[in-house]
Amino acid sequence: MIGAGLLLPVTFVMSMDRAAMTAAAPVIQKELEFSVTQMSVILTAFWWAYALFQVPGGLVTRRFGPRRTLAVAGLWWSVFTFITPYGVIFLGFVVIRALLGVGQAADWPASVFTLHRWFPRQEQSRGNSLLLCGLYLGNVIGTPLVVWIMTTFGWYQVFHVFAVLGAILAVLWWWLVRDEPRDHPHITPAEVAHIENGRPVEEISRKAALPWRAFFGSTQFWAIGAQYAFLLLIQGFFATWLPTYLVQERGLSLKEMGFLGALPWVAMLIGVFGTGALNDRWLRRWPGRIWLATAGYLVAAAFLVLGALTASVPLMMVFLCVSLGAVGTVQVQVWAACQDLGGEHSATVTGWTNLCGNLISAAGPLFTGILVGIGGNWLLALMILAVAGVLGAGCWFLVHPERPLRAASS
Repeated sequence: MIGAGLLLPVTFVMSMDRAAMTAAAPVIQKELEFSVTQMSVILTAFWWAYALFQVPGGLVTRRFGPRRTLAVAGLWWSVFTFITPYGVIFLGFVVIRALLGVGQAADWPASVFTLHRWFPRQEQSRGNSLLLCGLYLGNVIGTPLVVWIMTTFGWYQVFHVFAVLGAILAVLWWWLVRDEPRDHPHITPAEVAHIENGRPVEEISRKAALPWRAFFGSTQFWAIGAQYAFLLLIQGFFATWLPTYLVQERGLSLKEMGFLGALPWVAMLIGVFGTGALNDRWLRRWPGRIWLATAGYLVAAAFLVLGALTASVPLMMVFLCVSLGAVGTVQVQVWAACQDLGGEHSATVTGWTNLCGNLISAAGPLFTGILVGIGGNWLLALMILAVAGVLGAGCWFLVHPERPLRAASS
């Protein structure tokens, strides 16, 4: 599984490119005298570009294959990571961050498509867990690592270090990975047969064709995108507002926040890996996985509210860990559903799903901030997020990956 082995470090370094800007933002703002509004535009420029280019990234992956797509994308985002410190003026930083988002937009569709081709169907959930691990490790160890590099060598060097690592991994990806297992010189026929077992013949021959009306005319296509938007609305609280919530609402010190704020992400990694193993060993049929995704949504919503209601900080952290851990169980099902629903077009379905989710990621922090301002406290905001969880759970009853789009259109 050469490709899967590289996907974890590639995705981890990609997430570090994002963490670098978040951690360096206060220093950049002070040194270059940007206003809070200007800094907000710089930070969100990445996410808008990343979201809007998800579907194009999936189409490019389908057209040119994940090998070429991810290699070029890795070099692209490494270049713009490297030159980030040289934006100099406000507009320069906005343009660089937007172009970085364009490059990184191809990563997720290409990665999920690679796992679809390189993992046997009965092992794809564990492959998805590996990919998600690379992404969420950034929330556990990424910020402390970025801060250490920044305080030891300067904030410029944070971008230089991860840019060089990204370029090296892009070259390794091109050198070691192939679009199909059967094209790799070091894979035996027996291994190819094992990997391709269960894949439709039209996928292996790359002759699958699907008109756009099969996507946009499908309830499943809209439902898988909508549920991921609701999921990232909840996850966005942990990624963006949790440190502020712990310090301002719960009175924790920065040191306490740094430690406790990482715990829910550890719980998420446990949820991701546990669900991946559970899927591949016992829940190999979609009805059971759909019920698990629905339960994950409802647990995430319920324990988010319980965390807001409890006065005990330790108990609150337990509840928040359960909430984000439950989000992790849903995440695994999302990408497994994209792979089975889309088949050879899984990159397109993945791009669409990530588009819906990341549009919310770009707008969600503002939405939560407005709710906090309206209510005067955090309870209203967290209860609205819990409602999003209930709506996301309902969306899963409209998703049937055992009936893929290619079948629905035939």
